[in-house]
Amino acid sequence: MIKKIVSVLLIISMCFLLFSCDKTEEPAVSESEDYVLPTQVIDADISLPYISTDSFFPYSAKSSLNRDLIPLIYESLFVPTDNGKGRPQLAVSGKNEGKKVTVKLLSNVKFSDGVQLTAAYVKASFDKAKNNIYYSKSLKNIASIATPDNFTVVFTLYNPDALALNILDFPIIRLSGKKYVGTGKYSMGFLDETPYFQVNTNHRDYKKSWNKQIALYDMAGVSSPVYPFKANEISIYKDDLSDGKYNNLSSVTVSEKMNNLVYVGVNSTWAGSVTSLPWVRQAINIGVNRSGIVASSFLGQGEPVVTPFKNSFYRLNTENLPGVGGEMERAIAILERNGYTQVNGEGIRTNGKNALRVNILVCTQNQYKLTVAQALKSSLEEIGFGVTITQKKTPKEFTDALDTGHFGLYIGETQLTANCDLSEFFTKNGVLSYGIDDKFFAEYSAYKSGTDSTTVFVESFSTEVPFIPLFYRKAVVSVNPNITGVNAGYNIYDDICSWKVETNE
Repeated sequence: MIKKIVSVLLIISMCFLLFSCDKTEEPAVSESEDYVLPTQVIDADISLPYISTDSFFPYSAKSSLNRDLIPLIYESLFVPTDNGKGRPQLAVSGKNEGKKVTVKLLSNVKFSDGVQLTAAYVKASFDKAKNNIYYSKSLKNIASIATPDNFTVVFTLYNPDALALNILDFPIIRLSGKKYVGTGKYSMGFLDETPYFQVNTNHRDYKKSWNKQIALYDMAGVSSPVYPFKANEISIYKDDLSDGKYNNLSSVTVSEKMNNLVYVGVNSTWAGSVTSLPWVRQAINIGVNRSGIVASSFLGQGEPVVTPFKNSFYRLNTENLPGVGGEMERAIAILERNGYTQVNGEGIRTNGKNALRVNILVCTQNQYKLTVAQALKSSLEEIGFGVTITQKKTPKEFTDALDTGHFGLYIGETQLTANCDLSEFFTKNGVLSYGIDDKFFAEYSAYKSGTDSTTVFVESFSTEVPFIPLFYRKAVVSVNPNITGVNAGYNIYDDICSWKVETNE
């Protein structure tokens, strides 16, 4: 079992070492009561990985291990959800009215040092978030923020956004002395100079916390999670599969949702590829077997989608959309209507003169993307396409090939914001706009401005097929088999208060 920590806590003034000492002035709020730290570290059955050379301050932490821990210390107005509505956390409600979003705050929330949360702290946190690399992209549509009273925050948007509440997930912070504190279920504690998490007794739900203390294990300099996991030094480890490799650490795993969309880039603008023909793009989009592609790549960790949106998006009308398993007969019917009624000796559809051939470009630095390309090839061959795959070893070689403009299809991946912003696909200088006809940019602009509904946008998207969404990836979370109650959603630690360790004692 993970080692027990039993000792008298040394409360030291240097506990700010893991936090950024930003000198920005915070709103003046008088402390209503003294906050008393527990005098003893009693027990820690759960141990989580972190990086000691990184920060726990949300606007400077860089490592994925530390960033995953941020929500334990800090909370946000809303937590992103697949349906786009967002789950209130520090908010009572959120009203989305065109270019105006009004959020009402909970009135009984205190920071871990006992100071009450007010709208002023939300504004101060927003000012930091909008200039931070991890949040600025999500918040770029917010033109201004106002605080008409202590428990009301009003965001003004440049353009209406149906998913605006989903992006209000920036951490709310308060500068307390020389360190930042949050309203999360846990706060930082230190035994000598070793950090750990202690339950925040000012949290509205702290009495429901099963785990009063949580140990932290330093992964700085550790080359692989295999040893610390097998040695029970860490209770859990997340692998987002981004490096194309997977360490099988445990017989118990759960999946964590991500906003990483894997898609097929389509060249609509190069006459040298059959993908420049709209009906070819439509046939591929309808016929491709997304479920089969997910099953054979990224360890099956993906949610197949036929639009850029998550399947449960509340404004998505699924009528007339192709199935995720592919509709082969419907796709073949499109090809035959356009004259490709014959099949040659290679099994490729032809109109008697030209055969349907297409090339897939893929970067093999992540081997899972090669499996996506191979599965896509098999799916297209069933429809009647002749398919070749061109492999590039490095991202630079891959983007250089895209820059030539001489490609048919490519395997792409992008991490979208929680409001599913597609601007990088549909703007002139968008980094993902390879092969997309800029006439579709106006369609997206009309959708983002609120002129066109989601249904109208999806119908236009399905007709033009500027790219082909395949699936949203998931991460694999290895869990110590003795721990129960781990249910990953967007944050693997969301329900950590209820994790329990089963022992044979």
